[in-house]
This record gives sequence, C-alpha cells and structure tokens, in this order.
Amino acid sequence: MSEIKEIPPAATPEPPVARVPFSERLYDGTQHLIAGLVGARRKPPRLFKSLLNGTWLGHPLHPLLTDVPVAAWVLTGLFDIIWLIAPATNAWAARAAEVTVLAGLVGAAGAIATGLTDWSDTYGRERSVGFLHGLFNIIAFGLYLASAILRFTLAASGETLLGAVLGFIGLAVMAYAAYLGGDMVFTQGTGVNHTAWEPAGDDFEPVMPLAEIAENQLYRVMAAGAPAVLLRSGDRVYAIGATCPHAGGPLDEGPLRGTVVECPWHASRFRMTDGKVLTGPATVNAARYEVRIHEGQVEIKRRATH
Repeated sequence: MSEIKEIPPAATPEPPVARVPFSERLYDGTQHLIAGLVGARRKPPRLFKSLLNGTWLGHPLHPLLTDVPVAAWVLTGLFDIIWLIAPATNAWAARAAEVTVLAGLVGAAGAIATGLTDWSDTYGRERSVGFLHGLFNIIAFGLYLASAILRFTLAASGETLLGAVLGFIGLAVMAYAAYLGGDMVFTQGTGVNHTAWEPAGDDFEPVMPLAEIAENQLYRVMAAGAPAVLLRSGDRVYAIGATCPHAGGPLDEGPLRGTVVECPWHASRFRMTDGKVLTGPATVNAARYEVRIHEGQVEIKRRATH
C-alpha cells in the first residue's frame, strides 16, 4: 500500500512593503536636522526655537524679516537699471546697489533661519510647498551672494554687469518663492490663527457640574459651539480654548504639568490660568474664558480678544 503524503499548503505571499517616496524621506530628514539645530526636542521652555518662531512677539517672526530682503533687492534692481542706462554718469547707483544687496543678504539670512524653523512643524501639502518655497529662497540668496562678491571684486574696474545680471535672476527667483509662500498662507492656511473664527457667546453657558470635575485633570467641553478645556486647581476652575492656535491641535489631549498644558501635535505650551502661550511654535495666546459657578454648574463665557 503506497504511503499518502500530505502536500503542504502553498505559502501565502507577504504583501509588498510600501516604499516611502524619496521626497517624503527628504522632508523627514531635513525636518529632523532642523529640529536638532533649533532645539525642538529639548525640554521646555525651548527658548531658542520660540525665539525663531516669534512666540515672544505674538506674531510669527518670519514674515516680518522677509520684508528686508524683498525691499533691499527690489531697490538693488532699480539701482542696477539706473546704472546700466548711463554707467559713466550714474556710478553712484552702482555703489548704492552694493549697499542694498548686502542689506538684503543680512535680512535673508534671518528670514531663512526663521522660515526653516516654522517649516519644520509642517506636514502634508504645506510641507511640500514650503520645501520648494525655502529652496527657491536659498537659491536666490546664493545668486545675490555671488552678485555681491562680483560687485566688490570687480567694481574697481567697473565690470559689474555680471553682478547685475545675477541680481535680476535672483529677483525673479525670489518672486516665485514669494508666490509659493502666499500659497502656503492663503491656500493652505499655514501660520494663521486656527481659533480666529471660533464663535463666542454673549452670556455665560453651563458646561459641566462642578462635582464631576476632579482636580488636575483636563475636561473638554463645548460653549457657544466652540471647544474649551477645563482645569480645576484647588478652589479655582480655569478654562481656555481647546484648539491650539498654531495648527488646531486638541489641547485637552496634551500632557498637563501643573497649570501648563502642552499641545500633543507640536508641543506648544499654554498657561491654563490665562491662556498665555509659553513655548512655540504657537505665537498666539489660546482663547481665554471667564468662569463662574452657579447652582453647582460650571459656566463659562469667552472673553473678547480686544
């Protein structure tokens, strides 16, 4: 009698591992590098990163600094045109262009540093557009740096035409980078206050019984259609907006240390007692609510922003 051999089942092929696109790996690596340089992974208060974000200013620092190279390099282009019209009689314009190109380089260095810091906290399409925005600005910086070197090394013999040409190319590159920056802000909503359009009621609204609120715990509630987060500390109850102004993260899901809550998305820190932002990347304070206890109920009302 012949022996019956059991045929093993065919091995099920493992699904192919999805390959991460090169662009995503490039973005991840670049953001990781920037985070290390600005101290994003250090313990709070992360003063250097908050300085570059503009937390101390109450407004992102990057757009303020971008005005310097834009104005300086537009003036450089105008001075170069004046010089090219009559090089012999308008030598003063060539000297003026040397000053403005240097001023633009100084301002651009600060704009690049702050812009990269802000970009390190982005994701999705705003991250890809922001990468191109930064790349073209860095290219413009390189073109103007080369232009400045040529101007100062060849100015004695009057051969500054190549420096002017590089400046014109840099101006065009910078203009395209500015277009991409506008797309990030006005299309993607990068850097805007995510709580600016939240509704606010005119009167106090009951949100939770006081007896159900344990000390040193965060509670998410709704008032006038907007989310808020409650904290009971001793005999006081505090309330601030539950939406992080930076990117919309849920503050009620973040870690609480004392009366300071940290956003779980990008680690911005807010004081529960008054909503003040303590650590970037956020630059705007969280919405603050007035709190009262009425017949055992916690009632809150959002304070006016002005």
